[in-house]
Amino acid sequence: MEFCISEMAMQEGDILSHIREAGAQGVPCMEIGKAHLMNYLRSGGTLEEVRRTLEECSVKPVCLNSIESISFNPKRGMRVLLEMSEYLFYCCRAIGCSTVEVIGSFKVPAEDPEEIEAETADAMAQLADLAKPFGVRLALEYMGVPASSVKTFSQALSIVRKAGRENAGLLVDTWHHYAGGGTAEELKLAGGKEIFMVHVSDCPERKPFSAVRTECFLPGDGVIPIKEMLQSLGETGYAGPVSAEVMAPEIRHLAPADYIRRTKMSVVPLLPIG
Repeated sequence: MEFCISEMAMQEGDILSHIREAGAQGVPCMEIGKAHLMNYLRSGGTLEEVRRTLEECSVKPVCLNSIESISFNPKRGMRVLLEMSEYLFYCCRAIGCSTVEVIGSFKVPAEDPEEIEAETADAMAQLADLAKPFGVRLALEYMGVPASSVKTFSQALSIVRKAGRENAGLLVDTWHHYAGGGTAEELKLAGGKEIFMVHVSDCPERKPFSAVRTECFLPGDGVIPIKEMLQSLGETGYAGPVSAEVMAPEIRHLAPADYIRRTKMSVVPLLPIG
């Protein structure tokens, strides 16, 4: 597995400065923040400059974070979502990014688990078909918070399998997995080819679905068995990037150089060897 840094927790600087800092600290992979990329392009920047900076710094763009609220959209809303997504897939191809994180909707007008799974799987299949010509995969992130429609690993795995697309898979986030009551052992139920991306962060001891995102700490500052989770993922055959995504306010306020340094120190020792 490879250490990866996420832009989602970096509040200072722009995408080019984040890439350069990651390269300077020897970070091999980076998860691109959609807002950072769009803000840079709106200010007159180009996709070619982003790609060139990534290449010069030897940093791989492994995932774009993210396309949200993919399910339970009205017909017109789905058309807008698909148009926006197609542009993002184009951007990914231009900068060499192979994966886009997708997220189910919150506070949906349905309670039946089967209806939620069917609706989310259908939306994911449509997006996956749109992404395929661009060489892009979709990684569905489940979120262990009450308002999320896709809360658990087993639910997300079922959705991915119902979508039935080779470029549709899972994003496993250790914080959300723990927050939703998940265990390290159950991660072995997925095949290695079904997991496209991994996020890591820690959480204090909480009952399922009671943790809040501001309690998203550096690995080692909570109770999540992150090392065991990564070992289970390794047993499935997953050998991809492990992205540090820490959302605690005191960490997000760090300068990017300090954020990268601290997350690297806490994550790299947890990565399985071999």
